[in-house]
Amino acid sequence: MEEQESKYTLLVNKKRVAVGKEVYKAYYRQKEREAYLDKLAGKHNISFEECEEKGIQVDYLLSRAEESIEDGVIKKEMLKKLALCLETLSEQERLLIYALFFQGKSERQLSAETGTPQRTINDRKRRILLKLKKLLEK
Repeated sequence: MEEQESKYTLLVNKKRVAVGKEVYKAYYRQKEREAYLDKLAGKHNISFEECEEKGIQVDYLLSRAEESIEDGVIKKEMLKKLALCLETLSEQERLLIYALFFQGKSERQLSAETGTPQRTINDRKRRILLKLKKLLEK
C-alpha cells in the first residue's frame, strides 16, 4: 500500500515529498481553481455581488491584485534610472516628454499650442524615446 502512495509527489521547498493520492488530487484541484479564478478575474472586472454568486473569495482577488515587494523594488529602481536619464535630455526634449507623458497632452494639442507641425512633434518624440531607450539599456 505504501508503494502505491509513493507514486504521488509534490514539490515543497524545492524538494519532492511523497503524498497520498487524496492529498495529491486536492492540491491540484486547488491549483486549477486558482488558475481559473486568475483567468476569470483577468478577463472581467467582477463586482462584489458576482464574486459571492460565483463563490470567489474577495480576499483572494485582492491578494492577487497587490503588487509584490520584489515588483515594488524593481519599479522604484527603474523610476530612479528613468529620472536620471531624463536629466540628460536637453530642456526642450524634457519639456516635450513632460507635456506628452506627464501632462497627458496629445501631439495635436501640443501642435496647436506651440505652432509646431504635428509631424515634427511626432518625429521629435520618437527620437527622444529611442534616446531614452538606449540610455536605460546601459
